[in-house]
Amino acid sequence: VVKVFVDLHKQGLIYRDKRLVNWDPKLHTAISDLEVESREVDGHLWHIRYPILGEEGRFITVATTRPETMLGDTAVAVHPDDARYTDLVGKHAVLPLIGRHIPIVADEYADPEKGSGAVKMTPAHDFNDFEVGRRHDLELVNIFDRDARLNDTVPEAYRGLDRFVAPERL
Repeated sequence: VVKVFVDLHKQGLIYRDKRLVNWDPKLHTAISDLEVESREVDGHLWHIRYPILGEEGRFITVATTRPETMLGDTAVAVHPDDARYTDLVGKHAVLPLIGRHIPIVADEYADPEKGSGAVKMTPAHDFNDFEVGRRHDLELVNIFDRDARLNDTVPEAYRGLDRFVAPERL
């Protein structure tokens, strides 16, 4: 088995990389995409204002159904043709609660008709964001431990919170 893996690696047919997977926090294992049942659920849309770095009193508002993942945001994406945000592309927003400076990028994934038209990018926790992250070389910040509780990459006040409790505590 080792010989085959080494040969395939040398041929460029396999490689090792960070990749987003479906994780089962109860069984502590990755789950195949074939084992995941996707279903639509009614949720709540949260609107969060991210300050624009160096522009006192100016914000970009993102809309999300998962506010707890904002702790792992590494960018805000806007559609390249959305005139509302043209002047913000290339600037940085300040991630609330964390203070991390994150770029504002232009990407066609952002839908000007949905939410605020600005999308928070959390490449370590969303498959679509992962792809946008690849296109823009965004950092992957994992905010959950193996039990789906907030880990030590988040502010101390939120560490250990369960993923279902965290949205109400932020």
